[in-house]
Amino acid sequence: MTREQAELIIEEEKLIDTDWYPSYKHAGEYHLTMWFDSDNNKYETFYVEDQGSIRLSYSFDNEKEAIDKMLQMNYEQKYFSVDENYSMQNRKEVALRIIKEEKLEVIWYDEALKPLCAGIKHDKQRDKYISFITNAKAEIIEWKSIEFDGDRYSKTFERMLNDEDIALYALINRARMIKQNRISFV
Repeated sequence: MTREQAELIIEEEKLIDTDWYPSYKHAGEYHLTMWFDSDNNKYETFYVEDQGSIRLSYSFDNEKEAIDKMLQMNYEQKYFSVDENYSMQNRKEVALRIIKEEKLEVIWYDEALKPLCAGIKHDKQRDKYISFITNAKAEIIEWKSIEFDGDRYSKTFERMLNDEDIALYALINRARMIKQNRISFV
């Protein structure tokens, strides 16, 4: 995925404000930033909180990995700031309820692909949850796919975590954007 493609996803899916190198829009609070650190030849992504404090900082050798992480972080920040009845408890049941109530068209895990639709699948071999969008031919638009981590141990929280709930939120948000005709399918 290129930076321009990521910017289109962020705009179409109404994700949070993102700054990209080499130009920065602002130095304020509550936004994601990706930049190239020439001192160590790494692409870095981080979230700027209140009073400019930095949280969730990551370094990558190539731009594509940094862009992928930027989109994951963007959905993570949007998910945790959302003000609706979407709880981390019973996440599949809650997601299904929202999908049914809002009459959203989705591809649920192992269902057959449908045209012009948002979907979710679990790559069990790599333990990744993948949020995707299909085109008019019911083919996955690869560059619009976003991967979220499966099971991993968090030293910070001293327990196992996974991002399936964030991937489900991405599914719902993308389905809403498709329903509102905000997504391009090219």
